[in-house]
Amino acid sequence: MDNQNRRIDNQPNSAQEQPNGPRADGQANGGDETQVGQVLQGLAKVTRQLPAVPATTARRADARALQQATRERIAALILALGDPGNPLHQHAADDLVAIGEAAVPALNEALNTNRPWLTSYRAAEALGQIGDGRAAGPLLEALRHPNSNVRWSVVRALSVVGDARALLELRRVARDDRGKTSWGEPVAGAAQSALNQMQSQNMLLRGADLIKTAVACVLMLVALIIAWEVVGNLRAELRQVGHEPVDPGVIVPLIPTAAAPVPIQALPQPQSEPTSPATPLPTLQAATEITGTVRVTGNVRAEPVQNQNNRIGGITEGDEVIFLSRTPDGQWYRVRLGARHASGSKINDPDGNENGWVRRSLLEQPPEDIPV
Repeated sequence: MDNQNRRIDNQPNSAQEQPNGPRADGQANGGDETQVGQVLQGLAKVTRQLPAVPATTARRADARALQQATRERIAALILALGDPGNPLHQHAADDLVAIGEAAVPALNEALNTNRPWLTSYRAAEALGQIGDGRAAGPLLEALRHPNSNVRWSVVRALSVVGDARALLELRRVARDDRGKTSWGEPVAGAAQSALNQMQSQNMLLRGADLIKTAVACVLMLVALIIAWEVVGNLRAELRQVGHEPVDPGVIVPLIPTAAAPVPIQALPQPQSEPTSPATPLPTLQAATEITGTVRVTGNVRAEPVQNQNNRIGGITEGDEVIFLSRTPDGQWYRVRLGARHASGSKINDPDGNENGWVRRSLLEQPPEDIPV
């Protein structure tokens, strides 16, 4: 027995010593170690690191877990509403109100007549404190609940979350409901109080709407006044487009023709009569007459120069004139009166030809083919 134990004890030692000695095939132990290292390196290359779980996936999982926990919490609180023996009963309604909008669907379902009346009563109370509009429809249906305590609580909740439909239903309850709560308060009286409260709120809202409408009308009226003024100014400017301004010195008061200066008539011109046929006037008279209209009342000059001493007559707005010639720059025209002219319009030419020079700004736009 002792010898057998010695063999078991000595076997590991001999097994451990064997790698240190030479192998039968003549290969050194170092070659085995090198092969093992190569295999491990190959396994390290082949092995791939598993990807880490994305943070968004973790957040979604946490959100789903939180939602599930909230739903379970709401379900437990709904059960505790109608069970006075439940340890959560005393603060169940307050906890549901603290949860808020997430508890509204479960509270709406708790108004069902299949639930205990205390559950529906406290569910309506919680819905009124939350004030979510999604509870209006289920609360209107709960106005026909067989328990008067539930109907009383529903009426109080509708005074907060009720809409236009609630006014009609509350009038019906105030008129027809003869039920009373277990503590003796009539349901019809609560409905009438809720009606008065809702109508006062509606009056305030209507007053605010009227004020907004009046402000909008005033702003629109101001905008129309400003737009009308802008359009008027624009029309006045458009009327002035195309009218060339007249030089201030061109338009002067007309001098009566009877007061024509004597020196002009007394100038000695008897020797110029024999040479008068050589002037181009007969040729202009024989040609086709080019007529125009006087635009602005003004004076006629003996020469195309604006000088008070060479005035020989005047023309009136609307007179017909016959164009005879023009200056090279086109600013003066030699004209004589046509058949249609005012009685006060006259041209006292010293040569007796009854023509003279007029500024271009006094006449309507003449044609371009007038000789120079």
